Amino acid sequence: MQALHRILTALLALLLLGSALALAAPLGWPFELFSHFRAQYAAAGVVLAVLLAWRRRSAPAVLALAIGLWHAAPGIRSAVAASDAPACDGPAFTVVTANLQYSNLDHEALLGWLATRPADLVLLQEVTEEWAEAIEARSGYAHRLLSPRADPYGIGVLSRWPLEPVGLLDLANDGLPSIAGTVSVDGQRIRFLGLHTRWPVVAELAELRDLALVRAAAIARAGADPVVLGGDLNLTPYAPAYGRLLAESGLVDVMQGRGWQPTWNAGFWPLALRIDHLLVSPGICVEHAEVGPTIGSDHRPVIARLRLPKPSG
Repeated sequence: MQALHRILTALLALLLLGSALALAAPLGWPFELFSHFRAQYAAAGVVLAVLLAWRRRSAPAVLALAIGLWHAAPGIRSAVAASDAPACDGPAFTVVTANLQYSNLDHEALLGWLATRPADLVLLQEVTEEWAEAIEARSGYAHRLLSPRADPYGIGVLSRWPLEPVGLLDLANDGLPSIAGTVSVDGQRIRFLGLHTRWPVVAELAELRDLALVRAAAIARAGADPVVLGGDLNLTPYAPAYGRLLAESGLVDVMQGRGWQPTWNAGFWPLALRIDHLLVSPGICVEHAEVGPTIGSDHRPVIARLRLPKPSG
């Protein structure tokens, strides 16, 4: 039993350390890396509290439970937050963002899913030449722009409507493309922006990711037309950079209030994170949003049915 006590004490110490590092996330990298796993910390705190209470260690049990609840608080607030979205009676449309995983050769998983859950606008990341050929041959989308690469940073867009106009951007001046354009839905223009930011495993890459997000936010703020921004942003809603993106862009998360639905490593709970996002202008109503099924990638797609407000006049 002494061995079990030592194990539980060590696990509680690790939980405290991870929580302290997550609390320091506003200081930037590397502390931000610890902020992404708050759902895991919350579950670990509750489980540890139960085990410590079972071993009659009341004070450590209370501490573990308090830590777990602190980590769970952002998710709880999101789930119970009252929606203040406006009522919309304009045209409806469906948007998907999907990271294909450049080593994924199961083209049919995504294309078959899109055939059963048709979307009007699809933002794609990690597009390779093989993926581009499969999409060109079988996707059924008349309007598209694909920029394949041999590394994980190929990008593309598929659309039911003409792309007017559409082009590639280098938001962080690091050679990685983002995609931006405009479509018209029943005469109403919608701007879109598709991103795949750097993986922030070192400080330099985190800085490039944040620079891309700052410039994407500025683009979203510019102009009067509503905006849809989507892609693999390589950060979770718990990261300070995510809060800054929402504040600076004025956009809202389509998954707000819909619980914890991880998109990356969704089948492996210890590392499951929500890093793929769809953000929209606050005037757009989110009728439904969810994380899709496995498509052979280590990411799962995000799909949202949106509706525009009725045009004034």
